[in-house]
Amino acid sequence: MRQILFITLIFLGCNSNNSENVQIEDKTILVDNNINSQSNSNSLFDIDKEIINNPKSPNVYLKRALYYQEKRNFISALEDINRALSITPDVSFLKYHKAAILYELAVFKQDVSMIDESKIYLDNCIKEDKEIIAARLLRSKIFLFEKNTDQAMKLVNDVLKIDKRIAEAYLIKGMIYHFLGNSNRASSSYQTAIEVDPNYFDAYIHMGMLSENLGNTNALDYYNSAIAINNLSIEAHRNKGLYYHFNENYSKARESFHIITKIDSNFEETYFNIGNTFLGEYNLDNNQYYLDSAFYYFKKAIYKNSNYVQAIHNLGICHEIEKDFSSARSCYKKAIKIDNDYRPSLDALNNLY
Repeated sequence: MRQILFITLIFLGCNSNNSENVQIEDKTILVDNNINSQSNSNSLFDIDKEIINNPKSPNVYLKRALYYQEKRNFISALEDINRALSITPDVSFLKYHKAAILYELAVFKQDVSMIDESKIYLDNCIKEDKEIIAARLLRSKIFLFEKNTDQAMKLVNDVLKIDKRIAEAYLIKGMIYHFLGNSNRASSSYQTAIEVDPNYFDAYIHMGMLSENLGNTNALDYYNSAIAINNLSIEAHRNKGLYYHFNENYSKARESFHIITKIDSNFEETYFNIGNTFLGEYNLDNNQYYLDSAFYYFKKAIYKNSNYVQAIHNLGICHEIEKDFSSARSCYKKAIKIDNDYRPSLDALNNLY
């Protein structure tokens, strides 16, 4: 069964309902709660025009940084948040946004050093602003990633002391309990997050994963609720597909994975997962069609990403099933060349000799 992913891309916005004017060196930055939604609805052309018209405003660079962050162009987002900070370097709100961008970039690149840099900005932000909620939530998630559950829980409880209606605080609290193996409290916290915000996508996803871990069939209900909130979510369709896969309902799994190919045709993991459904069916019924289909989709995943170790390994499995041991050996060696410690290929190669 899959384990919960503790580094998740949950965007954290400012939870304050009020705007705040901060005066620094005669420059005013309007810390506006609505700037996130504005950056998503405005086109890049419109934001660029605002920057041309007001090049000394940190707000316009923040708006474009959030636009780039939403588009997962984290390098450009960092450049713009740095421009905003160069104009008003002491604004905690901007430091938080830089930390959030660094965090997402760290997850995207799997680079822990960027999380360390994010922590520096978050710690400064929390020290400077005793009630900034978003920074505490993100810092709590990083503490959880570091398995420091005591500090993670302390920050979440600090947030709930400020405002008991913060759905994400209950979500992270549930993640902490889930990590600690307390399923009842995890479930209760996730449910509270949903009660606070019935359209909270991430809470349904985590309830689905928790239900799967407990062997409950209602996991599908939670994934379907998440899809109803955001039917273009790769994560929700992926989790639903994997649920079907692990329960050997391979045709239903493929339905979910094929939806993802329409959302993002370049998402190589989807083709890998489709290949696995055919490999699973071949294990149940030695039908050559299933094996040929597995070959096709593993090759498609590798075409999208030539260093996709798992797909290369599984292609080797397909060759081994066909008793083409030379090709299987070649695949396993290629996987090991990419990842010297990839244990499945190391074991498979040893078994061939």
